[in-house]
Amino acid sequence: MSSTDGQQDEPQPEADETNAAVASHDDEEDLATPVEPESPALSRRRLFAGAGIATAVVAGGGLAAWLTARRTPGAGNVNRTLKIGYGGGVCEGPLYVAHHQKIFEKHGLDVEIIKTGGDEIKDAVGAGKLDAAPGIFFSWLKPIEQGIDAKLAAGLHEGCLRLVVTKDSPLTSVAELRGKPIGVGAIGDSAMSFFSLDLLDAGLHPSEDVDWRVFPADQLADALTRGDVAAIAASDPNGLLPTLKGKARELTNNQQGANRQLYCCATAINGRLLREDPDVARSLVTAWAEGSRWVGANIAQTAALEVEHKYVAAEQPVVEAILNTYGYNPSAIRLKDEITPGIAKFARTGYLDRKTDPNALADKVYADLALTW
Repeated sequence: MSSTDGQQDEPQPEADETNAAVASHDDEEDLATPVEPESPALSRRRLFAGAGIATAVVAGGGLAAWLTARRTPGAGNVNRTLKIGYGGGVCEGPLYVAHHQKIFEKHGLDVEIIKTGGDEIKDAVGAGKLDAAPGIFFSWLKPIEQGIDAKLAAGLHEGCLRLVVTKDSPLTSVAELRGKPIGVGAIGDSAMSFFSLDLLDAGLHPSEDVDWRVFPADQLADALTRGDVAAIAASDPNGLLPTLKGKARELTNNQQGANRQLYCCATAINGRLLREDPDVARSLVTAWAEGSRWVGANIAQTAALEVEHKYVAAEQPVVEAILNTYGYNPSAIRLKDEITPGIAKFARTGYLDRKTDPNALADKVYADLALTW
């Protein structure tokens, strides 16, 4: 995952206002323009005020079963270029691979991938400026609840979120983070959203008992070693690099404990595409999942591709080491099974509306494309 959380986010406006603003950007080059980071130490108190936690995740795809042994029934060609956003995370390998190994093309799709930062990617998917993006389930719940026109269709792989402390930190459990500052790449990003569940399990309220501080994602490790924060919550590579360099250790990750999440990264798909072209969405998701399986069988080649095309700012052995920590078993069915109980627990963080019905929100979040894997 983050996957798409590589940039710092500013406080989010209301959903209608945000979508209108994104839709007004007619110049598609805006999507590739990096987001200028704010001051690197904004407290969660300032950013929670009047903002709400905004993030989201969704996807789609499929093609005829007779074309490849790994495909499910789906669609044929699409007569326009599909635009898929990405944030520059190691965990976005399935997208890079599906693009460069021409898996999308094999499924009859013309796909362009566009570098986009922070929550801008969610707004762009909701507004139709992007057709899809990879993202982490919990971070898309609030935006979808607030009306972003996007849904999640399938899980891509396991692993990629980490809660990290310095190697010599006295902290040994999540419960000991009470009153401590935790560094994140953006308020409401994937790592913050997920580890808020661990805070709940430890008896802490995530918006009251810790101090979330925002830093540019690639500066989180420096903030930790300087002592600006007691821990950092991040997606890879920023979550794992400090540990690989011997400067930090993991307090926990999203493959451990009661909140173990089967999928960290999933496919987020624009609602209009889902409604008007479900066969194309099926093909897109199916090809994307095939990319995930390819990554699992070709870790070294994937690492080389990510470095060669400058998708990630890390050396190939480091990227390879990170990719080896994930599990690659994409599924639409298993993602669907995770959504309702995940929403029910996430609602306890206070990030969702108090009146949220988990079953009703699950219907808004999940795109059922009749995929059988």
